[in-house]
Amino acid sequence: MLRLATTILAAFLAFGTATAQADALDDIKARGKLLVGVEAGGTGAIMAQEPNGKLVGQDADLNALVAQKLGVQLEMVPTAWPGIIPALLSGRFDMIMSGMTATKERAQRVAFSTPYGDASLVAAALADNDKVSSVDDLSGKTIGVLLGTNTQNFAKAYSEKLAASGKPGLTIRTYDDIPSMLVEMGNKNIDALMLPRPIIAGYVAKANGKYKIITGLGDKSYFAVAIRKDDVKLLEAVNKILMEAKADGTLSAEQTKWLGAPTGPLPDSWQ
Repeated sequence: MLRLATTILAAFLAFGTATAQADALDDIKARGKLLVGVEAGGTGAIMAQEPNGKLVGQDADLNALVAQKLGVQLEMVPTAWPGIIPALLSGRFDMIMSGMTATKERAQRVAFSTPYGDASLVAAALADNDKVSSVDDLSGKTIGVLLGTNTQNFAKAYSEKLAASGKPGLTIRTYDDIPSMLVEMGNKNIDALMLPRPIIAGYVAKANGKYKIITGLGDKSYFAVAIRKDDVKLLEAVNKILMEAKADGTLSAEQTKWLGAPTGPLPDSWQ
């Protein structure tokens, strides 16, 4: 009787340990599919949706690479940006890889992979706008940013910094997507917009000299994959895949394909 009780207890403890150690990587391999949260409404060459519904861009290709290396199929799940982290935390998908900037604020809720792109912020204005030629000209101007993004927080802090130095701050307007911001800028309703350089660079390259990029905002940040904190094995697997892509030139090739050139050397950690 004692031996039976001991056996049952050992089995129970083993089951509990296995359950505690299970994470999204086990679920992915069991279902044979990687589910990735993406937002295609405003990320251009990073992630965009074609008229036929196909998702394309640098991050679409990198999501496919991760799925291939894991030996599973890929399903990208379009999700509105303001709700994309809550959707990840609720288990709707396994990770987010869609032009998300790793920040300390977001890192309180999710874990981030090794960086796979430079997400440093820049401003952009109409090429013929003589009133905005450098960061010094942004004081007192109306700036467009995407709602619910790191850029929105940065613009607010930048405006407060200007005000603290005795200069007029920014008037910040939020938008759901980049095309809307570009229309507003074309109609002279905003003076400039702020975005990660790789994202706006894709639009600038296709606009035949219509826009100009303004550097010098002082931001240095990176794109990374967001994963639930408990999914340690998945994070390790994604990091391994991305580090290999950095080392063998795959990542540089993807950046050249979609952004025109590699975004430069990347650190192993976003912090």
